[in-house]
Amino acid sequence: MFYVKNNVTSLHRNLLIATVFALFIVLGFRLYQLQIVEYSRFAGIAEANQIRVVTKEAPRGLIYDRNGQIIVENKSQYNLNIIPYETVKNDSVFRLLSRITGISESEIRQRVQKNYRGLFLPARVATDIDFKMLTEIEERRLELPGVLYSLESVRSFPGPANLSHVLGYLREIDKEDLRMIKDYGYHAGDLIGWNGVEREYENILHGQKGFEYVQVNVFGQEVGKVQDERSVKPRFGNDLYLTVDIGLQDYTEKLLAGKKGAAIVMDAESGEILAMTSKPDYSPELFSGIVESGVWSRLLNDADRPLYNRAMQGTYPAGSTFKIVAVFASLQNSILNPDALIRCQGVYRLGRREFKCWKTGGHGRMNLFDAIVNSCNVYFYNLIRKMDLDLWADYARKFHFGAFTNVDLYGESQGVVPDEAFLNKKYGLGGWTEGNKLNLVIGQGDLLVTPLQMVRFAGTLATHGKVVTPHFGLRYLDCQTNRFQTFVFTNPDSVSGISAAHWDFVEKAMYDVVNSKNGTGRAARVRDLDVYGKTGTAQNPHGEDHSWFIGYSKRDSQILAVTVLIEHGGSGGGEAAVAAGRILNYCKKNLVPTPAQTEIATR
Repeated sequence: MFYVKNNVTSLHRNLLIATVFALFIVLGFRLYQLQIVEYSRFAGIAEANQIRVVTKEAPRGLIYDRNGQIIVENKSQYNLNIIPYETVKNDSVFRLLSRITGISESEIRQRVQKNYRGLFLPARVATDIDFKMLTEIEERRLELPGVLYSLESVRSFPGPANLSHVLGYLREIDKEDLRMIKDYGYHAGDLIGWNGVEREYENILHGQKGFEYVQVNVFGQEVGKVQDERSVKPRFGNDLYLTVDIGLQDYTEKLLAGKKGAAIVMDAESGEILAMTSKPDYSPELFSGIVESGVWSRLLNDADRPLYNRAMQGTYPAGSTFKIVAVFASLQNSILNPDALIRCQGVYRLGRREFKCWKTGGHGRMNLFDAIVNSCNVYFYNLIRKMDLDLWADYARKFHFGAFTNVDLYGESQGVVPDEAFLNKKYGLGGWTEGNKLNLVIGQGDLLVTPLQMVRFAGTLATHGKVVTPHFGLRYLDCQTNRFQTFVFTNPDSVSGISAAHWDFVEKAMYDVVNSKNGTGRAARVRDLDVYGKTGTAQNPHGEDHSWFIGYSKRDSQILAVTVLIEHGGSGGGEAAVAAGRILNYCKKNLVPTPAQTEIATR
């Protein structure tokens, strides 16, 4: 028998035992760390490998006109999404996806980064993919792990009118927007109302997303649903009803087609806007989903500025429509006897300067009533010379010029009412003259107004002092209770300090502007309808004058205020008055007078 001498010393033996023991300690610690300490993390990863969270989009509420006719509805489209965890290191997925969609690999990666919400949550990379693309993706499912599609609801516009500046549009939220938007439920890539009533009533129209959990195999294919109490059904947005009459809106849009300008029709008692048109405009279909950068760029760079809402953002000289302000200031403060006659020879001389009347040969002798009906500039030149500029400005502010109307749309302009302090600041003390006053009294110079302010002014004249808040929100249908809630708008204070006799005086003059043989607004006459108005011609240093008409009609219990502005339209008695007459004639034939809404609700 042979024996081998054991040369292992006790030191070596002990060292080996210690090493093995240490390794078991490390292994045990690591097992403890993985299975106990980091259990939640790895359990989540393991679950994510077999369970996928599928977002169920909540359709936005529909939008109707005042009569229940659909304006905005929803249609379905397929979007393409990527799970970052399953594709981040798989270049072949991006190459194949680029070949199928026609989108470059770099662009797909950028979109994943832009819409990233987590490793295991889908990031949108393409919208409104067609059926052919969808079929090819499904056929090559095994080659595209982590690629999935979702069904999304987007806006559709079946109505006859564009109504684009009122409706506004949706915009895709990015990470910068999320820092400003604190409301719960928004994620990068979601759509949010960014302009118009879509923005103003976002909290009403926007629904709440739902979530569903599905089980997937190693290839990322769905193999069944997970019965999990965490699944949440989507909650639809509420349906919104606007004050707009879509037939009237369509009519005014067609009436102003090919022009630049604005037209507004408003209920003078309630402030409900029945139509608001700004031309040029754009098709709302361009904004049905996520707007392509090329489309957005073309709209921004269009010289006609179709995105610009002239009805509430455009500021213009008011022209002779603003003479009414000086009339009230004069009557209430006895500046000039309304029966006093002033001779108009077609020109007014101030020093070495000449200020012309629109009628070259002059109007002859005019009293205040005649001066309103004939829109005689020379009469008002004489009137403002006797009036303090700050008094005139105070009366302009009585009618809330130079202030926001607080319409329920974002981005309206405030306009400008110049007083002595304003002119001193702009031109320097002593830097302006009486000539500035002569320009201001006929609605020129530094005075700026919006068509929306002017239609409210017309409504205030019609109601003898009531100042309303123009608005588009009428009511909404609460999808939870299935009950209507009506919006309530707080109106500013009425115009005070003007006697009933003076309101009547101005109203009779405005009636004759439209209905007498010498009235400048004869083109706005409507058979069998009482129409009151005032024309205006606003000088434009960049071309032909702008054409204004403001007025109102009274029929049964309804008083409709109307304003029409045609850029480069010439005299107010021309294009603007013609358009206003046609609009009011349409209203007479097609609108059923309705009382103002009285239901109580919150806004």
